[in-house]
Amino acid sequence: MLSQQIIDIYLKLEGLLLDSIGKAVGNGAGITLETLAQWRADKLQDASRLQRQHLQTVTQAAKSANPKMRKMIRETAAGEGVRVEREIRDRLPDKSVVSYSDSANIAKVIATQDIEALTRLELMNATMLKQSSSIYLEIITQASAEFVGGGITLDEALTKTAKKWAENGMPALIDRRGARWSTEAYVNMVVKNTQKNVGNKVQEARFDDYEVDLVEVSSHAGSRPTHLEFQGRIYSRSGKSKKYPPLSSTTYGEIDGIVTGINCGHRLYVYIEGVSVQRHFPYDKKASIAIYKESQRQRLLERNIRKAKHQLSMLKSMDVAEKDLKDARRIVSHRQAKMRRFINKTGRTRRYNREKIVET
Repeated sequence: MLSQQIIDIYLKLEGLLLDSIGKAVGNGAGITLETLAQWRADKLQDASRLQRQHLQTVTQAAKSANPKMRKMIRETAAGEGVRVEREIRDRLPDKSVVSYSDSANIAKVIATQDIEALTRLELMNATMLKQSSSIYLEIITQASAEFVGGGITLDEALTKTAKKWAENGMPALIDRRGARWSTEAYVNMVVKNTQKNVGNKVQEARFDDYEVDLVEVSSHAGSRPTHLEFQGRIYSRSGKSKKYPPLSSTTYGEIDGIVTGINCGHRLYVYIEGVSVQRHFPYDKKASIAIYKESQRQRLLERNIRKAKHQLSMLKSMDVAEKDLKDARRIVSHRQAKMRRFINKTGRTRRYNREKIVET
């Protein structure tokens, strides 16, 4: 799938940058307080070379990701267009409107989503490039300070600092509040948000073309608690219906709203009064919330396993002592064991692909 290919490009980019930083920093073996100043000077002088290398790495990733993003937008739009067209035709077989390929509304959706998605990727590229330099300098500065402070060797300080950065991940966005989005979190958000927006906007465009007003919101167990009251009901898009509430009375259209939320699994379906039969109804609130909490717990355990694997990969690139690698492997095993216990307790399906990191 193109969506996963784009995500993998940036997860691999993160791994390449972190491993490159680890290799450039090295393990600091044999450095004393007397030779620390020269070691630091050499590492700082190497920063510009590392930045040029990282620029090439990021540029290559962008060259691969951008055309895939454009293609994904068009494939998503076409797929949603076919689905919506079939659904509307089943209910309004005699309605004649402009075709999908000739719809000005559809053309506008694709053009807008191209600009928005590629702008987000460009921002991510710039942030990762800048942060790669910052992380390199932070590791050198923090490790040197701990070494000078006493009680720890430089190689121990470097290992400790590098593990922290590998655990946190490479920031791909620092938002207005100062919150740091990891590469994994941000690229997933960009891809999923783009797919969501394209699908929803194409659906809205065809609803407009066909003058569809009433829509039915799907329902499923384990939905986000804030969506429970809105699922399995019928709404009026225009808000003019006297029988059904307006769609605007829900959270539809918001970044975490029903249907439009990035990780929301709800959909809108055409509802023609006198023709359609309502197919979706609200779920039990207590049971749905319990399922949702379990799914969120599993996502957390999966993220923790991936973080531990990134730590191990970065330490390998630094050529650290075997005891440090053993500790890193032990952390991976410990987090995998926590996942096994969770799966055995809940009976949920383990998703091994979500525990993997992209090999560099």
